[in-house]
Amino acid sequence: MPSKTKTYDKKIFRLLYILNKLDRGKRVYTRELAKEFNVSLRTVQRDIELLSMTGFPLISLEKGYYSFIKGFSLKKIMLSKEEASLLSFLSDIARSLGENFESSFKDVLKKVLYSSNESAYYAKIPQGMQIKKDLPFIKELENAVKVCQKISVRYKSLAGKEKTYKICPLKIIFYEGFWYLLLQIDEKDWVLKFRLENIQEIEVLDEYFESPPNLKTMLDQSVNIWFSEKSDKKVVLKIDKDVAMFFKDRTYFPLQKIKKTNKDGSLIIESKISQYMEIIPTVFRWIPHIKVLKPEDLKLEIKKRISDYKKAMS
Repeated sequence: MPSKTKTYDKKIFRLLYILNKLDRGKRVYTRELAKEFNVSLRTVQRDIELLSMTGFPLISLEKGYYSFIKGFSLKKIMLSKEEASLLSFLSDIARSLGENFESSFKDVLKKVLYSSNESAYYAKIPQGMQIKKDLPFIKELENAVKVCQKISVRYKSLAGKEKTYKICPLKIIFYEGFWYLLLQIDEKDWVLKFRLENIQEIEVLDEYFESPPNLKTMLDQSVNIWFSEKSDKKVVLKIDKDVAMFFKDRTYFPLQKIKKTNKDGSLIIESKISQYMEIIPTVFRWIPHIKVLKPEDLKLEIKKRISDYKKAMS
């Protein structure tokens, strides 16, 4: 047993020495290492293989010479050379214990080695309210949605009034920074949204319902919280050539279709909506590069809002 411990100590020492050199930006040469450690070339090659299999990014631009890839450092992953050598050694032990141990240990290593590395991607997601897991009703609500079970809800409106509803909870949804409960009342066709934080309490009922067959389609076609079950209003818009590329690459309006590309590069776009608020915020976002062509009452509504804003600012 002491002999085995001594062997382990020597292996850890070699790994530590190699990692120390690599972390200083130097190359290591297997023949030189074999001579320095007084071991066979194959032993040193196994040490290098172990470091590589553990996850350390080694490259070899010349036979027998190894270095870390440019920019990699143990300091970046907040790992000391001693800890790195110990991880490599433990990886070797895990491999000897069988495939399950090796697979589990590799998952742990990925978390350790790459958790603090910066991703190549960045996505800006609207900051929103957190779902409070300690809300007394949240687990019951999740389960009711999953099994299509009716519930009784006491809800406080924006005006501060409370009322109890018997509802069919369809989905817990997140739009523009807020959590909502998408629901139907008594299985009617139309859908409502309750702000999650305004739900005061729920009671799970011994009744069940069938989820609407078009639920996923309705959600997939939505662009904001103003969606509804029927998109029967047609809207036609003109998009200036200066911003046309954005509307070619992304869907800003429900069921958006490019109907025509004009000679000057501008676009004629058609959309089908359930209510005007589905597109009004987006129209205002793109003014003056967007113009409502149809319907007439939407054009008037846009003009009225602009006029009211001017009056409020004067």
